[in-house]
Amino acid sequence: MSDFDVIVIGSGAGGLTAAVALQQAGLRTLVLEQHYAPGGWCHSFTLEVGELGAGGRMRAVYEGLGVSGDLEFCELNPDGYDHLRIGGERFDIPKGRDEFRRRLEERFPQEKRGIRGYLGTVQDIGDQLNALFEFKGFLDVLTVPLRAPAVARWGFSSAASLLDRHVHDPLLRAIFAAQSGDHGLPPSLAPAAVHASVTAHYFEGGWYPRGGARVMPRAFIRALERAGGEIRLRTPVQRILVEHGRAIGVRLGDGG
Repeated sequence: MSDFDVIVIGSGAGGLTAAVALQQAGLRTLVLEQHYAPGGWCHSFTLEVGELGAGGRMRAVYEGLGVSGDLEFCELNPDGYDHLRIGGERFDIPKGRDEFRRRLEERFPQEKRGIRGYLGTVQDIGDQLNALFEFKGFLDVLTVPLRAPAVARWGFSSAASLLDRHVHDPLLRAIFAAQSGDHGLPPSLAPAAVHASVTAHYFEGGWYPRGGARVMPRAFIRALERAGGEIRLRTPVQRILVEHGRAIGVRLGDGG
């Protein structure tokens, strides 16, 4: 293990992404996974991915990490990539914020102003959060209220507060809250910025990897190994070894 600069524990999407980036940056990287198959949540992931069109942020991530050549994403039906069933009613979410808005206004004409306000705020939060990734120093943090006013306004509020501010119809609120399944919290507990960023992520539709989610970790592992990194399966980690406040290695489940 002394030959490695970085040890990543776990081969989920976050672990593999970090490992590929670190290895490509010149740090000798090892991934340790206790399971017999890599991938974490990718084992059973059934949700689509957004922002994979030309110029999309997720597409830029995959291309930047060098995994796009090993992945093929198929666009889901743009007329309704998500089908919501709430009570006895079905509502299909289409590709495109304007089409989504038009469909909502047709179903909830009395909420027209709130629909436009909510979707506009969600778009602003999503765009401004993306812009935060370009911040390069402490002085940039101090300018967040100026450069990202919607994030500053809603950064410490809940998704429920964002809904309360704009819409009232229970069915409409349920439609806007439906994507809570992506981040795993109800609107009362989810940060408004998190819920808004997930919603904005899908404004331009959804894609799904050909072959299922299991192809994603395979692509990342190929990129890791092409760059010189390694992954070891069936290798549980018992403890992170720390010396003088600095991580220096790990102890494996077999005592190694």
